Amino acid sequence: MKSPRKMLRDLGGGRPEAPTREQVVSREQDVSPVTLPLPRYDKLSADEVLAALSDLKPNDLAKLGHHERTHQNRTKVLAGIDAWLGHEPWPGYDALDVDGVRFGLDGAARERFVVVLAYERAHKNRAGVVLAAQQKSGRDA
Repeated sequence: MKSPRKMLRDLGGGRPEAPTREQVVSREQDVSPVTLPLPRYDKLSADEVLAALSDLKPNDLAKLGHHERTHQNRTKVLAGIDAWLGHEPWPGYDALDVDGVRFGLDGAARERFVVVLAYERAHKNRAGVVLAAQQKSGRDA
């Protein structure tokens, strides 16, 4: 009876061989890059991206959202994309009045204010909520 080591050697070894440089280059060429709905997307500022979001279809917004999360991951851009996709900042948000939203923002992290501001601008645009979110998010949101 053969030892496990001899059996592996006879079967081609136990370790896979490292791919050659040509194989790696070939695989990289086979992967087609995702076409984004905004030209030069990775060169655009957050404000330039936000200005263009309202013209995009939901599937394009989702594609941009995935790309943004895996590349630059800018909170401001992601909040804008989620807002245009109709994702509430938290469950039950749409049923809240201005005071309810302000209460929900009390003690929240900056990211939540950015998300609320983007969502509010895209949907209800209530002055009291926008003002509260701007004051807490640093107005650059």
